[in-house]
Amino acid sequence: MAGFEEFDEGQAVRFVLEGRLDSAGTEQIEARLTAAVGRGTSNVIVDLGKVPFVGSLGIRMLVSLGRTLQRQGRTVVLTSVQPLVQDVFETVALGEMIPIAANPAEAAQLLAG
Repeated sequence: MAGFEEFDEGQAVRFVLEGRLDSAGTEQIEARLTAAVGRGTSNVIVDLGKVPFVGSLGIRMLVSLGRTLQRQGRTVVLTSVQPLVQDVFETVALGEMIPIAANPAEAAQLLAG
């Protein structure tokens, strides 16, 4: 089962995702995550430290989130990506579309400029 927690960190809102972002997991959180992000005006940090797997639908969700925020003049940064998930992101060149930081502090630095 996938889920997320939301934390307001001043310059950004951090969403800590948990569980597999396969088709079932993505379906469980996509609408709620999109709605939560849509309510805000801050930049977004998506913490994937508790996500052991991301499938094609999970990647689509992250790309869609990034594009939506970009149209609003906001930025999303992914952080704490597990090694197997990082391998997938490198294969699909996700880091060329969405910045990826090693940890939340680095993500905050990327957003600060």
